[in-house]
Amino acid sequence: MDIWNFENKSSMQILEFFGNLFDSYFSNKNLTKLLDSIQLTNNINIDTFDNHSLAILNYFLGNAWSYVAKLKNPIPNFDFEVEEIDKEITFYRKAFELIQGYDDKFISCQILTNLGNLFSHIGRFVEAQEYYNLCLDIDDKFGMAIGNKGFSLFHYAREVFDPYHQFIFIQYARRYLKDSLKFSDVYVEAKKDFSSIVKQIEDKYPISILDDLKKYDNYYNTLEKEEVEYRTWCAENRLFLNPLNDVLTDSVVATDYLFIPSMVLSVYEKPIFHTMYNQLKQEFVSSRYLFYESLLYNGTHFSDKNVTLMDTLDYSAYSFRIEKTKIAFRVCYSIFDKIAYFLNLYFKLGNKSDKVTFRNIWYVNLKKDHGLNNKLAKAENWALRGLYWLSKDLYEKEFDITIEPQAKEIAKIRNYIEHKSFKVIETLNFRHAEEAETYEINRDLFIEKTLKVIKLSRSALMYLAYSIYEEESKRDKFRNRATIMPVNFINLDDELKT
Repeated sequence: MDIWNFENKSSMQILEFFGNLFDSYFSNKNLTKLLDSIQLTNNINIDTFDNHSLAILNYFLGNAWSYVAKLKNPIPNFDFEVEEIDKEITFYRKAFELIQGYDDKFISCQILTNLGNLFSHIGRFVEAQEYYNLCLDIDDKFGMAIGNKGFSLFHYAREVFDPYHQFIFIQYARRYLKDSLKFSDVYVEAKKDFSSIVKQIEDKYPISILDDLKKYDNYYNTLEKEEVEYRTWCAENRLFLNPLNDVLTDSVVATDYLFIPSMVLSVYEKPIFHTMYNQLKQEFVSSRYLFYESLLYNGTHFSDKNVTLMDTLDYSAYSFRIEKTKIAFRVCYSIFDKIAYFLNLYFKLGNKSDKVTFRNIWYVNLKKDHGLNNKLAKAENWALRGLYWLSKDLYEKEFDITIEPQAKEIAKIRNYIEHKSFKVIETLNFRHAEEAETYEINRDLFIEKTLKVIKLSRSALMYLAYSIYEEESKRDKFRNRATIMPVNFINLDDELKT
């Protein structure tokens, strides 16, 4: 095939050509030609490609950028910013969106496993579990996903501060790692790595204890049916601020227990960070419940009765339920900038608080062209790096390059809800769909995007807690051993939350 002329070539021929080309240049360690071949894909006329072919092309491009990363950095490093990873994630995510509706289990599982591995590597280990789970929902015998899930849980365990919970992570990491060794699709080198971790675990703990995966009591027994249904929904959607919910969905995980650690403060310092985290948690759990309520249909709410609204014949939907969804979306989206405000104070970055956003907090003087702030970028804090990479899922005008294909649309929804005109419709109205004055969205699609924002804010709050634990642990090692007077804070009793 003439590499400069793709006319009269089928999409499958073009895909086969580039798949082989990328693999060949990577095998030969030819970085220059690999980069040239990636650039060459811009010459493809994709008008003849269906979504499945486009998904494969994006998948191959994701692979190509992973090859570039490996050739540039044979030994993975802890750099906050890696351009190639940006591109890998973006192409894999595009590929997964495009392949929906096609019965291509293998490519779907490859994409999801690769995303899980990338997210675990960059510190987004909470979300990595969801990618592995999605893969195993498609094919529960996909060996590479099983093994890499175990690998990821093993490293995730290091971030879990509760020793009992940490051991549960280790138990399940070992189980997944051992299970993966049975499958032929697991590469020889991967099997060696997975076996090595199993040995590390078994050298540290008695096998009889590792094999004892507990059956937990039903903690819902004493609850009313309504609360059981809510907590079951949260656990199954992995929405509790509880690391165990990334491993289990049993009733034992149905608590939001995650918190930030004790801190050493001067006599005159207020414990502002615990207060701030309290508020962030409360906003999250309240929004989560409002969203859950918005999914329940119990007829017309009494507050909607005797409210005169005009039927404008555009299929618009108005109700208290929809407003609950909108509130959940808005509040959870607002959590990101509040985390940036927290980081600005905690790390003493000195930025003006009214200028700080979740996208700009990472840069010197909040300016991307000034480079990353070394107080954050050089912290060698895995969860903090996860927060940085999570920020790349959000769109701002000054930060218009994101790794989330839906980022711009989600930001637009937020802007229209907060500042302009936004409406939910039951059926797509083609006559009004393009009007700029009001943003229209189908109810089911809006619910899907709201759940996405809720899950993202949950992950952000977890990374924030883990990053503070890691930072406080480091500070403790270098702290002057002067006399420290402990002040113990007690758990706020549920009866006082009125």
